[in-house]
Amino acid sequence: MVAASNRRNSITNLITDLKLKRAKMRDHIWLFVICSAIMLGLLGIPCHAQQEEDLSYQKMSATFFKMLQQGQRSEAIDYLRGTNPAMKKIPDQTEQLKSQFASLGTLMGSYISHTRLAETKVAGMFVYQHYFVAYDRQPISIRIKYYKPGGVWLCYGVQFDADLADLIQKETDERIPLDVK
Repeated sequence: MVAASNRRNSITNLITDLKLKRAKMRDHIWLFVICSAIMLGLLGIPCHAQQEEDLSYQKMSATFFKMLQQGQRSEAIDYLRGTNPAMKKIPDQTEQLKSQFASLGTLMGSYISHTRLAETKVAGMFVYQHYFVAYDRQPISIRIKYYKPGGVWLCYGVQFDADLADLIQKETDERIPLDVK
C-alpha cells in the first residue's frame, strides 16, 4: 500500500511539474510573440517610410497629370517646378514652359489620357519618365526628370514634344528591313 501511495505521489508530482513547465512554456511563447511583434513593428516603420519616400516622385507625376486633366496647365508646371528651389532662380524658363503648356488647350484640344511609356531609375537618386499624352487633336510626349540629392525628390526638368507622331513614324520606318523599303 505504501508503494502504491508513493507511486501516486510521484505521478501527481510529475503531472504537477508538467503543468508548471507547460505554463512556463506558454509564458515564454507569449513573450516571444510580443517581442516579435514589437521588433516587426519597429523594423517595419523605416521600411514603410522608405517605400513612401521612393514613391513620392510618382505621386508628384500623378498630381501633375490630374492638374492637366482639370485644365490647370500653368498650375501643373508651377507645381512640379515648385518642388525644386533652384528652379526659382530661372523664372524666364518657367514662364516660357508655362506659356507653351497653356497653348496646348487651344492647339491640341482637351486632355484625354496619359500612359507612361518608360521609366528609368538610376542609383535610387534619379528618375526619368516618358509619357504618351492623348489630346483631342493629337498626342504629345511629356518627359519628367526627378532627382533626389538628399532625402526629398525634386523635379529636375519637364519638357514636352508635340511632334510625337512624327517621332513614332520615324522610329517605325527605321525598323523596316532594307529589302522591303
